[in-house]
Amino acid sequence: MFNLEQAISEWRRQMLSAGVRSPVPLQELESHLREEIERQAKLGVQIEQAFQNAMGKIGPATVLDREFKKSGANKKKRIIVMLAGVIGVAIGMALVMPAMALYLNQSSLSGWDVAFLIFGAALTLGGGKVAFSKWRAA
Repeated sequence: MFNLEQAISEWRRQMLSAGVRSPVPLQELESHLREEIERQAKLGVQIEQAFQNAMGKIGPATVLDREFKKSGANKKKRIIVMLAGVIGVAIGMALVMPAMALYLNQSSLSGWDVAFLIFGAALTLGGGKVAFSKWRAA
């Protein structure tokens, strides 16, 4: 006789051995598996067949693990780009502030001071745009 809990335990073991090791995604996948089994059982499908159907719908462990790894890599890349944007803002401000202080004290700027001011402003605005866009995508 089919034992659903034993089958789900075996499914979890397969997920773990295939690389899906994070507890939160694994719990979420199991929740989806159980919901799908319950949904199909309510439609009159035998529990064993409902389990097989639900496993097929969720997909093989190797594919899921690959998708989780892609998602994690994308998140890391987004964080790195966001940090680069923040660093751009900091460097840009480090160039803008001294140029502005010189202007306030001398009421004029040399060619180099203007160049630092323009470059710093561009770096600040560009870094801010990059950081903000990656933060919104998170």
